[in-house]
Amino acid sequence: MSKTKTTPKGKAPVVQPDKSKRKFVIFGLGGLGAAAIGAAGYNAGWFGGATPATPAVSPTPNLATGKPLPPVALEANYQNALRAADEFVAHFARELNNPSAIIHCVRAFGKNFKLHDGTLAVDYVCSRFAAEKEVNGKRYVYFQREAEVHQNSFLKTFLEAGVSPDQPITVGNNRYTLRDLGESAKALFRFDPQNFDRFEQSLLGQHLPWGLIAFSILVAPAQPTWTNAYGETINLSDMIDKTLNVYEGMCAEIHDTVAHGEMESLVFRQAIAKYSCAGMHNVYSYFSCLKHGYKANNLQKRLNNLLDNVLLRLKGDSMAIDREAEAAKADPTLVNRLAVEGQGGKIASRGAAPPNTLEVMRYRFQIRMLGHALEAINYALLHKLFTLTPVQKSRLQAGEQLLYEYLVKLRATDMQPHMFWHSKSVSDMVIAVAHAARAMKLLTPQNPDTVA
Repeated sequence: MSKTKTTPKGKAPVVQPDKSKRKFVIFGLGGLGAAAIGAAGYNAGWFGGATPATPAVSPTPNLATGKPLPPVALEANYQNALRAADEFVAHFARELNNPSAIIHCVRAFGKNFKLHDGTLAVDYVCSRFAAEKEVNGKRYVYFQREAEVHQNSFLKTFLEAGVSPDQPITVGNNRYTLRDLGESAKALFRFDPQNFDRFEQSLLGQHLPWGLIAFSILVAPAQPTWTNAYGETINLSDMIDKTLNVYEGMCAEIHDTVAHGEMESLVFRQAIAKYSCAGMHNVYSYFSCLKHGYKANNLQKRLNNLLDNVLLRLKGDSMAIDREAEAAKADPTLVNRLAVEGQGGKIASRGAAPPNTLEVMRYRFQIRMLGHALEAINYALLHKLFTLTPVQKSRLQAGEQLLYEYLVKLRATDMQPHMFWHSKSVSDMVIAVAHAARAMKLLTPQNPDTVA
Protein backbone atom coordinates (compact mmCIF):
# COMPACT_ATOMS: atom_id res chain seq x y z
CA MET A 1 0.00 0.00 0.00
CA SER A 2 1.12 3.56 -0.69
CA LYS A 3 1.40 5.76 2.35
CA THR A 4 -0.09 9.24 2.32
CA LYS A 5 1.36 12.08 4.37
CA THR A 6 -0.81 14.89 5.64
CA THR A 7 -0.17 18.21 3.91
CA PRO A 8 -1.55 21.71 4.39
CA LYS A 9 -5.19 22.25 3.48
CA GLY A 10 -5.73 23.02 -0.18
CA LYS A 11 -2.77 20.92 -1.29
CA ALA A 12 -2.65 17.49 -2.83
CA PRO A 13 -1.47 14.81 -0.41
CA VAL A 14 2.12 13.66 -0.74
CA VAL A 15 2.05 10.05 -1.89
CA GLN A 16 5.04 7.89 -1.09
CA PRO A 17 5.78 5.64 -4.09
CA ASP A 18 4.89 1.96 -3.76
CA LYS A 19 7.74 0.32 -5.65
CA SER A 20 5.90 -2.98 -5.97
CA LYS A 21 3.29 -1.25 -8.13
CA ARG A 22 5.59 1.22 -9.84
CA LYS A 23 5.54 -0.35 -13.28
CA PHE A 24 1.77 -0.64 -13.23
CA VAL A 25 1.50 3.07 -12.52
CA ILE A 26 4.04 4.02 -15.15
CA PHE A 27 3.28 1.65 -17.96
CA GLY A 28 -0.12 0.17 -17.22
CA LEU A 29 -2.58 2.74 -15.98
CA GLY A 30 -5.29 0.17 -16.36
CA GLY A 31 -4.13 -0.99 -19.77
CA LEU A 32 -3.08 2.32 -21.32
CA GLY A 33 0.07 2.22 -23.45
CA ALA A 34 2.67 4.97 -23.76
CA ALA A 35 0.77 6.82 -26.50
CA ALA A 36 -2.45 6.67 -24.52
CA ILE A 37 -0.68 7.93 -21.40
CA GLY A 38 0.61 10.86 -23.43
CA ALA A 39 -2.87 11.58 -24.75
CA ALA A 40 -4.44 11.28 -21.31
CA GLY A 41 -1.90 13.64 -19.85
CA TYR A 42 -2.17 16.08 -22.72
CA ASN A 43 -5.95 16.11 -22.50
CA ALA A 44 -5.66 16.86 -18.79
CA GLY A 45 -3.82 20.05 -19.69
CA TRP A 46 -0.24 19.12 -18.98
CA PHE A 47 1.14 19.49 -22.50
CA GLY A 48 1.12 23.23 -22.08
CA GLY A 49 1.58 23.28 -18.35
CA ALA A 50 0.71 26.22 -16.17
CA THR A 51 1.33 29.19 -18.46
CA PRO A 52 -0.54 32.37 -17.50
CA ALA A 53 -1.97 34.46 -20.26
CA THR A 54 -0.08 37.46 -21.55
CA PRO A 55 -1.72 40.12 -19.41
CA ALA A 56 -3.92 42.91 -20.66
CA VAL A 57 -2.31 46.01 -19.15
CA SER A 58 -2.49 49.68 -19.94
CA PRO A 59 -1.73 50.49 -23.59
CA THR A 60 1.96 50.97 -24.31
CA PRO A 61 3.65 52.84 -27.16
CA ASN A 62 3.96 50.82 -30.32
CA LEU A 63 7.73 50.67 -30.71
CA ALA A 64 7.69 47.69 -33.07
CA THR A 65 9.54 47.98 -36.34
CA GLY A 66 7.61 45.20 -38.06
CA LYS A 67 10.87 43.75 -39.35
CA PRO A 68 11.21 39.95 -39.29
CA LEU A 69 14.08 38.01 -37.76
CA PRO A 70 15.48 36.04 -40.70
CA PRO A 71 16.01 32.34 -39.87
CA VAL A 72 19.60 31.12 -39.61
CA ALA A 73 20.87 27.54 -39.71
CA LEU A 74 23.47 26.92 -37.02
CA GLU A 75 25.41 23.97 -35.65
CA ALA A 76 24.21 22.89 -32.20
CA ASN A 77 26.98 24.05 -29.86
CA TYR A 78 27.26 26.46 -26.95
CA GLN A 79 28.28 29.58 -28.87
CA ASN A 80 25.62 29.16 -31.53
CA ALA A 81 22.93 28.33 -29.01
CA LEU A 82 23.77 31.47 -27.03
CA ARG A 83 23.74 33.53 -30.21
CA ALA A 84 20.39 32.03 -31.17
CA ALA A 85 18.89 32.76 -27.76
CA ASP A 86 20.16 36.33 -27.53
CA GLU A 87 19.04 37.24 -31.04
CA PHE A 88 15.60 35.72 -30.52
CA VAL A 89 14.92 37.37 -27.16
CA ALA A 90 16.23 40.82 -28.04
CA HIS A 91 14.35 41.00 -31.33
CA PHE A 92 10.95 39.68 -30.32
CA ALA A 93 10.81 41.28 -26.88
CA ARG A 94 11.33 44.70 -28.45
CA GLU A 95 8.74 43.95 -31.10
CA LEU A 96 6.16 42.66 -28.60
CA ASN A 97 6.86 45.44 -26.10
CA ASN A 98 4.77 43.84 -23.33
CA PRO A 99 5.93 43.85 -19.69
CA SER A 100 6.41 40.07 -19.48
CA ALA A 101 8.75 40.02 -22.46
CA ILE A 102 10.58 43.18 -21.39
CA ILE A 103 11.24 42.06 -17.82
CA HIS A 104 12.68 38.83 -19.18
CA CYS A 105 15.19 40.86 -21.17
CA VAL A 106 16.45 42.19 -17.84
CA ARG A 107 16.75 38.53 -16.86
CA ALA A 108 18.66 37.61 -20.02
CA PHE A 109 20.81 40.71 -20.57
CA GLY A 110 20.93 42.58 -17.29
CA LYS A 111 19.74 45.93 -16.00
CA ASN A 112 21.11 47.95 -18.95
CA PHE A 113 18.90 46.41 -21.64
CA LYS A 114 17.21 49.07 -23.79
CA LEU A 115 14.10 49.20 -25.95
CA HIS A 116 14.02 50.38 -29.57
CA ASP A 117 13.79 54.04 -28.52
CA GLY A 118 16.75 53.79 -26.15
CA THR A 119 14.68 53.65 -22.95
CA LEU A 120 16.08 51.38 -20.26
CA ALA A 121 13.76 48.41 -19.77
CA VAL A 122 13.99 48.88 -15.99
CA ASP A 123 12.88 52.52 -16.23
CA TYR A 124 10.09 51.61 -18.64
CA VAL A 125 8.65 48.97 -16.31
CA CYS A 126 9.04 51.06 -13.17
CA SER A 127 7.30 54.08 -14.69
CA ARG A 128 4.27 52.30 -16.14
CA PHE A 129 3.13 49.23 -14.26
CA ALA A 130 3.28 49.99 -10.53
CA ALA A 131 0.25 50.61 -8.31
CA GLU A 132 -0.56 51.53 -4.72
CA LYS A 133 -2.51 49.82 -1.95
CA GLU A 134 -3.50 51.05 1.47
CA VAL A 135 -3.61 48.63 4.42
CA ASN A 136 -4.40 49.78 7.97
CA GLY A 137 -3.79 53.39 7.12
CA LYS A 138 -0.42 52.91 5.41
CA ARG A 139 0.24 53.04 1.69
CA TYR A 140 2.35 50.44 -0.13
CA VAL A 141 3.68 50.10 -3.67
CA TYR A 142 3.51 46.96 -5.79
CA PHE A 143 3.38 45.92 -9.43
CA GLN A 144 0.05 45.20 -11.06
CA ARG A 145 -0.64 41.48 -11.27
CA GLU A 146 -1.74 41.98 -14.87
CA ALA A 147 1.80 43.08 -15.63
CA GLU A 148 4.05 40.90 -13.49
CA VAL A 149 1.84 37.75 -13.61
CA HIS A 150 3.63 36.14 -10.63
CA GLN A 151 3.63 37.98 -7.31
CA ASN A 152 7.01 39.66 -6.63
CA SER A 153 8.49 38.54 -9.96
CA PHE A 154 9.57 42.07 -10.93
CA LEU A 155 11.03 42.68 -7.48
CA LYS A 156 13.20 39.58 -7.43
CA THR A 157 14.34 40.19 -11.02
CA PHE A 158 15.52 43.70 -10.15
CA LEU A 159 17.22 42.50 -6.98
CA GLU A 160 19.12 39.73 -8.75
CA ALA A 161 20.07 42.02 -11.62
CA GLY A 162 21.67 44.46 -9.20
CA VAL A 163 19.29 47.35 -9.85
CA SER A 164 19.98 50.21 -7.42
CA PRO A 165 17.82 50.32 -4.26
CA ASP A 166 17.21 53.98 -5.20
CA GLN A 167 15.69 53.06 -8.58
CA PRO A 168 12.60 55.30 -8.98
CA ILE A 169 9.18 53.63 -9.19
CA THR A 170 6.31 55.99 -9.97
CA VAL A 171 2.57 55.70 -9.47
CA GLY A 172 0.88 58.80 -10.84
CA ASN A 173 2.50 61.74 -9.06
CA ASN A 174 3.87 59.58 -6.25
CA ARG A 175 7.45 58.44 -6.28
CA TYR A 176 8.83 55.34 -4.59
CA THR A 177 12.07 53.38 -4.83
CA LEU A 178 13.06 49.75 -5.24
CA ARG A 179 13.85 49.80 -1.52
CA ASP A 180 10.24 50.81 -0.85
CA LEU A 181 9.03 48.02 -3.13
CA GLY A 182 10.95 45.45 -1.08
CA GLU A 183 9.52 46.69 2.20
CA SER A 184 6.04 46.79 0.67
CA ALA A 185 6.40 43.21 -0.57
CA LYS A 186 7.17 42.03 2.94
CA ALA A 187 4.25 44.02 4.34
CA LEU A 188 1.72 42.77 1.79
CA PHE A 189 2.79 39.13 1.78
CA ARG A 190 0.50 36.71 3.61
CA PHE A 191 1.07 33.04 4.35
CA ASP A 192 -0.94 30.48 6.27
CA PRO A 193 1.24 27.41 6.98
CA GLN A 194 -1.92 25.31 7.42
CA ASN A 195 -3.54 26.38 4.14
CA PHE A 196 -1.16 27.65 1.48
CA ASP A 197 -3.97 28.87 -0.77
CA ARG A 198 -5.85 30.82 1.88
CA PHE A 199 -4.66 34.22 0.70
CA GLU A 200 -3.37 33.45 -2.80
CA GLN A 201 -4.77 30.81 -5.10
CA SER A 202 -2.10 28.39 -6.36
CA LEU A 203 0.50 30.05 -4.15
CA LEU A 204 3.05 27.25 -4.18
CA GLY A 205 3.14 26.74 -7.92
CA GLN A 206 2.36 30.19 -9.27
CA HIS A 207 3.58 32.86 -6.84
CA LEU A 208 5.70 31.68 -3.91
CA PRO A 209 9.01 31.01 -5.73
CA TRP A 210 9.52 34.65 -6.68
CA GLY A 211 8.74 35.75 -3.14
CA LEU A 212 11.18 33.22 -1.70
CA ILE A 213 13.95 34.57 -3.92
CA ALA A 214 13.22 38.18 -3.00
CA PHE A 215 12.79 37.52 0.71
CA SER A 216 15.91 35.35 0.90
CA ILE A 217 17.83 38.40 -0.36
CA LEU A 218 16.04 40.95 1.83
CA VAL A 219 15.64 39.01 5.09
CA ALA A 220 18.69 37.78 7.01
CA PRO A 221 18.47 34.15 8.20
CA ALA A 222 19.45 35.22 11.73
CA GLN A 223 16.14 37.11 11.92
CA PRO A 224 13.80 35.21 9.59
CA THR A 225 10.52 36.63 10.91
CA TRP A 226 8.64 39.87 10.33
CA THR A 227 5.17 41.25 10.94
CA ASN A 228 3.18 42.11 7.83
CA ALA A 229 0.71 44.95 7.30
CA TYR A 230 -2.12 42.78 8.59
CA GLY A 231 -0.43 42.13 11.93
CA GLU A 232 0.49 38.54 10.98
CA THR A 233 3.89 37.00 11.69
CA ILE A 234 5.75 35.60 8.68
CA ASN A 235 8.51 33.08 9.41
CA LEU A 236 10.63 32.58 6.32
CA SER A 237 12.51 29.53 7.66
CA ASP A 238 9.25 27.79 8.51
CA MET A 239 7.78 28.68 5.12
CA ILE A 240 10.81 27.24 3.31
CA ASP A 241 10.57 24.00 5.30
CA LYS A 242 6.83 23.43 4.89
CA THR A 243 6.58 24.29 1.21
CA LEU A 244 9.70 22.32 0.31
CA ASN A 245 8.20 19.31 2.07
CA VAL A 246 5.24 19.37 -0.32
CA TYR A 247 7.45 19.88 -3.37
CA GLU A 248 9.78 17.06 -2.33
CA GLY A 249 6.87 14.68 -1.97
CA MET A 250 5.54 15.51 -5.41
CA CYS A 251 8.93 14.94 -7.07
CA ALA A 252 9.92 11.86 -5.06
CA GLU A 253 8.96 9.39 -7.77
CA ILE A 254 11.73 10.63 -10.09
CA HIS A 255 14.31 8.58 -8.20
CA ASP A 256 12.07 5.53 -8.65
CA THR A 257 11.28 6.05 -12.32
CA VAL A 258 13.74 8.05 -14.40
CA ALA A 259 16.71 6.79 -12.37
CA HIS A 260 15.70 3.26 -13.40
CA GLY A 261 15.18 4.13 -17.06
CA GLU A 262 11.40 4.33 -16.76
CA MET A 263 9.00 7.02 -17.91
CA GLU A 264 7.67 9.70 -15.61
CA SER A 265 4.19 8.76 -14.49
CA LEU A 266 0.97 10.42 -15.49
CA VAL A 267 0.39 11.24 -11.82
CA PHE A 268 3.63 13.24 -11.68
CA ARG A 269 3.09 14.93 -15.03
CA GLN A 270 -0.39 16.07 -14.06
CA ALA A 271 0.86 17.36 -10.71
CA ILE A 272 3.88 19.23 -12.08
CA ALA A 273 1.72 20.83 -14.79
CA LYS A 274 0.08 22.91 -12.07
CA TYR A 275 3.42 24.60 -11.37
CA SER A 276 4.75 27.41 -13.50
CA CYS A 277 7.48 26.24 -15.90
CA ALA A 278 7.36 22.63 -14.69
CA GLY A 279 8.17 23.66 -11.13
CA MET A 280 11.71 24.77 -11.96
CA HIS A 281 11.13 28.21 -10.43
CA ASN A 282 10.53 26.42 -7.15
CA VAL A 283 13.88 24.65 -7.45
CA TYR A 284 15.68 27.93 -8.11
CA SER A 285 13.94 29.61 -5.18
CA TYR A 286 15.10 26.99 -2.68
CA PHE A 287 18.63 27.23 -4.07
CA SER A 288 18.43 30.99 -3.56
CA CYS A 289 17.43 30.46 0.07
CA LEU A 290 20.43 28.19 0.62
CA LYS A 291 22.76 30.64 -1.10
CA HIS A 292 21.63 33.44 1.18
CA GLY A 293 22.29 31.47 4.34
CA TYR A 294 19.08 29.60 5.11
CA LYS A 295 20.18 26.16 6.29
CA ALA A 296 17.70 25.18 9.02
CA ASN A 297 15.69 21.95 8.82
CA ASN A 298 18.51 20.04 7.12
CA LEU A 299 18.18 22.20 4.02
CA GLN A 300 21.60 21.43 2.54
CA LYS A 301 20.98 17.67 2.43
CA ARG A 302 17.44 18.08 1.15
CA LEU A 303 18.61 20.33 -1.66
CA ASN A 304 21.40 17.91 -2.53
CA ASN A 305 18.63 15.42 -3.23
CA LEU A 306 16.58 18.02 -5.11
CA LEU A 307 19.57 18.81 -7.33
CA ASP A 308 19.92 15.15 -8.24
CA ASN A 309 16.19 15.04 -8.92
CA VAL A 310 16.42 17.96 -11.35
CA LEU A 311 19.40 16.45 -13.14
CA LEU A 312 17.35 13.29 -13.69
CA ARG A 313 14.43 15.33 -14.95
CA LEU A 314 16.56 16.87 -17.71
CA LYS A 315 16.10 13.57 -19.51
CA GLY A 316 12.84 12.42 -17.96
CA ASP A 317 10.89 15.61 -18.63
CA SER A 318 12.29 15.87 -22.15
CA MET A 319 11.11 12.36 -22.97
CA ALA A 320 7.69 13.12 -21.49
CA ILE A 321 7.35 16.30 -23.56
CA ASP A 322 8.12 14.35 -26.73
CA ARG A 323 5.54 11.75 -25.74
CA GLU A 324 2.95 14.45 -25.13
CA ALA A 325 3.81 16.23 -28.37
CA GLU A 326 3.17 13.07 -30.36
CA ALA A 327 -0.16 12.61 -28.57
CA ALA A 328 -1.10 16.22 -29.33
CA LYS A 329 -0.82 15.56 -33.07
CA ALA A 330 -3.87 13.37 -32.80
CA ASP A 331 -5.98 16.25 -31.45
CA PRO A 332 -7.41 18.22 -34.40
CA THR A 333 -8.89 20.86 -32.08
CA LEU A 334 -5.63 21.85 -30.41
CA VAL A 335 -4.49 24.64 -32.70
CA ASN A 336 -7.91 26.29 -32.68
CA ARG A 337 -8.03 26.10 -28.89
CA LEU A 338 -4.70 27.91 -28.72
CA ALA A 339 -6.40 30.91 -30.25
CA VAL A 340 -8.46 31.43 -27.10
CA GLU A 341 -6.00 30.07 -24.52
CA GLY A 342 -6.07 32.29 -21.48
CA GLN A 343 -8.08 34.95 -23.28
CA GLY A 344 -11.47 34.38 -21.64
CA GLY A 345 -12.87 32.82 -24.78
CA LYS A 346 -11.99 35.80 -27.00
CA ILE A 347 -10.34 35.04 -30.31
CA ALA A 348 -6.74 36.22 -30.04
CA SER A 349 -5.35 34.93 -33.32
CA ARG A 350 -5.51 35.96 -36.95
CA GLY A 351 -5.93 33.72 -39.94
CA ALA A 352 -4.82 30.10 -40.09
CA ALA A 353 -2.19 28.66 -37.78
CA PRO A 354 1.22 28.12 -39.40
CA PRO A 355 1.70 24.47 -40.48
CA ASN A 356 4.58 23.96 -38.03
CA THR A 357 2.70 25.23 -34.96
CA LEU A 358 2.80 21.96 -33.02
CA GLU A 359 6.51 21.51 -33.65
CA VAL A 360 7.22 25.07 -32.51
CA MET A 361 5.19 24.34 -29.38
CA ARG A 362 7.40 21.35 -28.72
CA TYR A 363 10.49 23.55 -29.07
CA ARG A 364 9.02 25.97 -26.53
CA PHE A 365 8.20 23.36 -23.90
CA GLN A 366 11.59 21.70 -24.28
CA ILE A 367 13.46 25.01 -24.08
CA ARG A 368 11.29 26.14 -21.18
CA MET A 369 12.01 23.04 -19.13
CA LEU A 370 15.69 22.69 -20.03
CA GLY A 371 16.43 26.40 -19.77
CA HIS A 372 14.80 26.84 -16.37
CA ALA A 373 16.39 23.68 -15.01
CA LEU A 374 19.87 24.62 -16.21
CA GLU A 375 19.41 28.15 -14.88
CA ALA A 376 18.75 26.74 -11.40
CA ILE A 377 21.64 24.28 -11.65
CA ASN A 378 24.13 26.85 -12.94
CA TYR A 379 23.02 29.33 -10.28
CA ALA A 380 23.82 26.69 -7.67
CA LEU A 381 27.19 25.92 -9.29
CA LEU A 382 28.03 29.62 -9.56
CA HIS A 383 27.61 29.98 -5.81
CA LYS A 384 29.28 26.64 -5.05
CA LEU A 385 26.24 25.22 -3.29
CA PHE A 386 26.96 21.66 -4.48
CA THR A 387 29.71 19.48 -5.93
CA LEU A 388 28.62 17.33 -8.85
CA THR A 389 29.56 13.67 -9.13
CA PRO A 390 30.85 12.32 -12.47
CA VAL A 391 27.41 10.81 -13.15
CA GLN A 392 25.70 14.10 -12.41
CA LYS A 393 28.13 15.95 -14.66
CA SER A 394 27.28 13.55 -17.48
CA ARG A 395 23.56 14.19 -17.02
CA LEU A 396 24.18 17.92 -16.99
CA GLN A 397 26.20 17.81 -20.21
CA ALA A 398 23.51 15.77 -21.93
CA GLY A 399 20.87 18.29 -20.86
CA GLU A 400 22.99 21.19 -22.10
CA GLN A 401 23.40 19.57 -25.51
CA LEU A 402 19.64 19.02 -25.74
CA LEU A 403 19.08 22.70 -25.02
CA TYR A 404 21.59 23.72 -27.70
CA GLU A 405 19.80 21.55 -30.25
CA TYR A 406 16.39 23.02 -29.55
CA LEU A 407 17.64 26.60 -29.54
CA VAL A 408 19.27 26.31 -32.95
CA LYS A 409 16.16 24.55 -34.31
CA LEU A 410 14.11 27.49 -33.12
CA ARG A 411 16.55 29.98 -34.63
CA ALA A 412 16.24 28.17 -37.97
CA THR A 413 12.46 28.68 -37.86
CA ASP A 414 10.66 31.63 -39.44
CA MET A 415 8.64 33.00 -36.53
CA GLN A 416 7.04 35.90 -38.38
CA PRO A 417 3.96 33.84 -39.33
CA HIS A 418 3.54 33.01 -35.66
CA MET A 419 3.80 36.69 -34.71
CA PHE A 420 1.01 37.44 -37.17
CA TRP A 421 -1.17 34.48 -36.16
CA HIS A 422 -0.90 34.51 -32.35
CA SER A 423 1.65 36.87 -30.78
CA LYS A 424 1.06 35.38 -27.31
CA SER A 425 2.74 32.17 -28.43
CA VAL A 426 5.84 34.17 -29.39
CA SER A 427 5.74 36.08 -26.11
CA ASP A 428 5.68 32.76 -24.23
CA MET A 429 8.65 31.63 -26.31
CA VAL A 430 10.58 34.81 -25.45
CA ILE A 431 10.12 34.05 -21.74
CA ALA A 432 11.35 30.48 -22.16
CA VAL A 433 14.37 31.45 -24.26
CA ALA A 434 15.34 34.31 -21.93
CA HIS A 435 15.77 31.89 -19.04
CA ALA A 436 17.83 29.62 -21.28
CA ALA A 437 20.04 32.58 -22.26
CA ARG A 438 20.66 33.45 -18.62
CA ALA A 439 21.39 29.82 -17.82
CA MET A 440 24.13 29.76 -20.44
CA LYS A 441 25.68 33.01 -19.18
CA LEU A 442 25.68 32.52 -15.41
CA LEU A 443 29.05 30.75 -15.28
CA THR A 444 30.71 33.14 -17.76
CA PRO A 445 31.88 36.78 -17.78
CA GLN A 446 28.55 37.53 -19.52
CA ASN A 447 26.60 36.83 -16.32
CA PRO A 448 23.76 39.39 -16.59
CA ASP A 449 23.66 39.84 -12.82
CA THR A 450 27.13 41.38 -12.83
CA VAL A 451 26.60 43.93 -15.60
CA ALA A 452 28.01 47.25 -14.41
